[in-house]
This record gives sequence, structure tokens and C-alpha cells, in this order.
Amino acid sequence: MTPTVMRTAVSVFATALATASQATPAFAQSPDDTAAFFRGKTISAIVGFQGGSSSDAYMRTFARHVSRHLPGNPNVVVQHMPGAGSLIAVQHLANVAPRDGTVFGLYNPGVLIEPLLNPQSSRIDPRTFGWIGNFADEQTMCGFWSKDISTLADLRKREIAFGATGGTAGSAVEGRLVARMLGLKFRMVEGYRGLAEVRLAAERGEIDGHCALYMSILKSEQEAAWQAGKIKIPIQVGLTKHPELPEVPNLFDLVDEKQKNVLRLLATQWTVARPISMPPGVPPARIAAWRAAFDATMKDPEFLADAAKAKLYVRPLSAEKIEPIIAEMMQTPESVLQDARAILKQ
Repeated sequence: MTPTVMRTAVSVFATALATASQATPAFAQSPDDTAAFFRGKTISAIVGFQGGSSSDAYMRTFARHVSRHLPGNPNVVVQHMPGAGSLIAVQHLANVAPRDGTVFGLYNPGVLIEPLLNPQSSRIDPRTFGWIGNFADEQTMCGFWSKDISTLADLRKREIAFGATGGTAGSAVEGRLVARMLGLKFRMVEGYRGLAEVRLAAERGEIDGHCALYMSILKSEQEAAWQAGKIKIPIQVGLTKHPELPEVPNLFDLVDEKQKNVLRLLATQWTVARPISMPPGVPPARIAAWRAAFDATMKDPEFLADAAKAKLYVRPLSAEKIEPIIAEMMQTPESVLQDARAILKQ
């Protein structure tokens, strides 16, 4: 090869290499571009509760606004999958749903501690989920509609009928904890399709009330009944008292240290009381897109106005803050888990 031909060949190769290097970023972004993937897609937003529930209201409000903040602006459709305290919905997310970013869910936070309390019946690992965020943390309490129940002393006078949606639901778990830690005579009535149905049963006198009553519910859809004295709150459940219930006894202040450790585990689930996540194995770029969209939606004035109109309590927690909470929860000492199982045992 002559020097001239060699110089020409080198020049052509260098030009081709430069062109390729310039084209590589565009090529890397285009086929796997997140916006291109989501564009024209229909996203399934699964709610592990029945329609008309507060969780349904959160998801529908979120679904109306999140698309503006998600690359490709896909359509978001809410689907209900109630049952077993949201365990059916979570099992679907963990084992059945596509792992491509087109399905996410909102469910009862009680299912997050279920693998610890009942590892044989629930084999999910919350640490593997694609966490998107949490709409709000919560303070919980037990609310009663029966006319003869107003104080903690009233709860000790007779058998109390607690209502719950299912054995793994927060209403059942918290109800059993409260009853057993306080030494109450109680009967757990399960199988209601949602807490709204539980409250209707309490209004009819079929049961006395239920636990895991969110403060946000008490101050929104149940505020009129609360202010009218139709709902009484004799006990609250939190690591500290709620500032609006300073005179109501707090379970955490009434139990021994061993029981306090169990309550700390329980309180973890209320830290992420309105969690939304994707199945395990969703591509990281799509998880990142959803997280960014969630964070942006939580600051969106139109979303916040809609949430305020619906009386939805919004105090979001990002995925980055949820993950260490879940990791710590899953590392709960076996001794604490044994105590929790003993207290909750039928």
C-alpha cells in the first residue's frame, strides 16, 4: 500500500470512528428510550381495595395527573383487586404482573410485615419491589360507634366486636394487638370488603368498631360523625400521641418494653401507609422515570388542588426514603417476631 493510499485509509477509518462515536449516544437513547416505550401504552394502576375506598380516591387522583410528568405521557387506568387485606393484589404484583413498568399498585401496608409474621403463607420480599413512593404516613386509632363505648374503661366492661377486612389487614392485626395487649375480651369479625363496609356495619350495630382507623379518614370522610360524637376514640396507636388527641390514651404508653418492640414493628407499616410500587425486576430506567414522575406529581399544584378538594391527606415519602425503612423492618430480630406472633396467635 502506498503512503498516499495508507493516509487515505487511515483518514477514512478515523472519520468513520468519529462518526460512530458521535452516533453512539443517539443510538443508545433511541431504541431503549423510556418515552418511546411508554408512548401509547396503557398503564394499569392496581388498587388492593374496593372502589370507593380512600385508597381508590388517592389512586384516581394520582392517575389523573401523573401522566403529564411521565415520559411518553401514557394513559393510566385504575383497576381494583381487593381481597385478603390486599394480599391478592400484592401477590399479583410480585408473581404475575408484567415487569416492564406498565403495572404498579397501591395496597394495604400490613402486607409488608406479613412475610415476617407468617412466612409460610406470604413469601413476598418487599425489598425486591420497585418502590415509587408513598402518598402519606398515618397515625392510627380504634374507633367505636357503640353508644356504651367512650373510654378505655368502657372497653374492659364487656366483649368487644372488632371489624376487619381480612386476617392480614391492618384492621385485623392492630385490633388483635390492642385487644391482647390490653387484656380485652374480644371477637374479630372478618370478611368485609373494605373499611367503609366495616364502618357501615358499626353504624348498624353489627359490630362495635374497628382499629387501624387513619387520622386522615377521621378528619375527612368521617369528620362530621366524629364532631357529632357518633364515633368515639378511646385508644390511639402510635409511637407518640397525635397532637389533636392529647387526652386519648396511647397504647405505646401502656405496655411493657417487650410489647413496645412489637408496636415499633407495627408502626413501621403506618410510616408507609399509602405505598405504591412496581413488581420486582422492572428495568432501572423505567423505575427512575416513575420515581421522578411521582415526586413531580406530589408538587403539582393541580394535583394538590384535586387532593385538597377530595380531602386527601398528602405528606409524601420518596422511594429513596422508603427503601431503608423496609430494609430495617425486614431485619427485625427473631425474638421480636416471636413475641408478635404470640400476641397475634388465634
